[in-house]
Amino acid sequence: MRTARCTGRFYQVSKNLRLWAHILISSILSSTMLSAAAGVANPTPPAPPKTTANASYGGSLGQSLLRNMLGANALRPQNPGTGVTTVNGTQSPNPSVGQQPSRVTAVQLAQARTFPDVQGHWAQTFIEALAERGVILGFPDGTFRPDDPVTRAQFAAMIRKAFPRAAKRSGTQFVDVPPNYWGLEAIQTAYRTGFLEGYPNSIFLPEQNIPRVQVLVSLVTGLELSPPEQVATILSRSFQDAAQIPDFARPKVAAATLNQLVVNYPDVALLNPNRNASRAEVASFIYQALVKEGTLPPVNPSDMASRYILGYQPPVATQPSPPPDQLAALRQQYRLPEAPVTVSEVLGRIFNGATSIATPTAYGAQGGDVFVGFGYQQRTRFTDVDDGAVTAGFGLGDARKLVGVEAAVTSYSTIREGFFENGGVSFKVHRRFPGDIAVAVGVENAIDWGNSDAGKSVYGVITKAFPLRENPADPLSRVTLSIGVGGGRFRSEENIKNGDGSSNVFGSVALKVAEPVNLIAEWTGQDLNLGASIAPIPGVPLVITPAAADVTGNAGDGTRFILGVGYGIRF
Repeated sequence: MRTARCTGRFYQVSKNLRLWAHILISSILSSTMLSAAAGVANPTPPAPPKTTANASYGGSLGQSLLRNMLGANALRPQNPGTGVTTVNGTQSPNPSVGQQPSRVTAVQLAQARTFPDVQGHWAQTFIEALAERGVILGFPDGTFRPDDPVTRAQFAAMIRKAFPRAAKRSGTQFVDVPPNYWGLEAIQTAYRTGFLEGYPNSIFLPEQNIPRVQVLVSLVTGLELSPPEQVATILSRSFQDAAQIPDFARPKVAAATLNQLVVNYPDVALLNPNRNASRAEVASFIYQALVKEGTLPPVNPSDMASRYILGYQPPVATQPSPPPDQLAALRQQYRLPEAPVTVSEVLGRIFNGATSIATPTAYGAQGGDVFVGFGYQQRTRFTDVDDGAVTAGFGLGDARKLVGVEAAVTSYSTIREGFFENGGVSFKVHRRFPGDIAVAVGVENAIDWGNSDAGKSVYGVITKAFPLRENPADPLSRVTLSIGVGGGRFRSEENIKNGDGSSNVFGSVALKVAEPVNLIAEWTGQDLNLGASIAPIPGVPLVITPAAADVTGNAGDGTRFILGVGYGIRF
């Protein structure tokens, strides 16, 4: 009977090999075929003959071959009726013999590109994309079991399939990985290509469940991503549990963070570095590494998975708008508005430049953001006198979880009349949604003193960023569009002179032409402004916005040069 079961297992593997490689295998007795089907259904190995692997290192020859064909975790032997403990502490039940499909069906199900137990799962996109490439595979019962843990040997097998590349060094002999171990070649490949290391004394621990931090360290090392200089700052700002990251891993985790390899579910601010990685989490890390490598496209902004990628699509930073466009006497007589200097969206460590010149966008500062700005105009409307304004502000709340609140105080006519002789306090409430869409309502000069020009200007605005290329660092990679409706300074010049309290439409469009430069066109409600936003120093949140105001001559007395300079930080 033992002989029949062993023969059946060998037949099962041979049958699968024939299906994939079209290799003709000699006929086997019909009784052996029946026992083979039973062997697939319940892969508890019999006592191995001399040609099979040591049972403590991977079971029978049939199981070893199936592991190589189906993936490292596809046919891991389990005790009947028990199950596998997941990383969340739940039990993943083993299918009974009566529930198992036939031999061919089992292989086909294991090779499926979608799985019933990942539908609606937060990592569904990651899992299905890697399954399509054959990097990860399911189980013979058609499931994926996203919460199951991953061993170091299984991770090595995934690395081997995901990152085929030339060896960087010679292999090594691990004392706990015998020559007939099913994952020997995968482990050696992962070692030779620089993705995995062993422990002291030539130990690999192939059956040890791999922690999340080890997965990130492996990917950063294999991709040769350079650690940043400010490791402690990056980690403390990114993770609430940064203190739990082992010292040896801190530079690598910081590099993974800046390169958007980190995926944290359900809380993007919690890394849980020492928790065993689940199959879903490993899939997400590998997917992001392939995105970094340029092999796979970034996750769609509307995809649920994008919510858990740390640093996903850094928000567009809108920097201070230029100050007054109007003649001081006309402002006093007709209440012509002076646009406050505004600094928007200081949310990430990467600044993409302003997306407007003098009109608000729906992006804004939130909790931990502080900004200052200065605006200058070569001359005000209908005069040859220059002037400027200064602003400072901060943010509260979280625009992605609930709302963000931006507050700013501005000193108008600062060059001509001095600091805070004329000024106002403005507020904006804004909300970010998936898909890089934001909405905001605001009141400029909600509190004012002296000559704050148009007094209160209430507005609402919607902003949407449209990616044009897969890599946001590429030239011509993004267009940002804002459109709003407001009163006060957004009214036409004629309506302001006539004292008409109506509302008017304003908007802006910004094209990211290169990593530090945006080209901007905007309609203020009165005239057209054209300019550019430049972030001159990489990594420094300084943005300079030169522009030409009143280009069409619809308002004012001709085109004028204006300039905005802004600086923002996040604590």
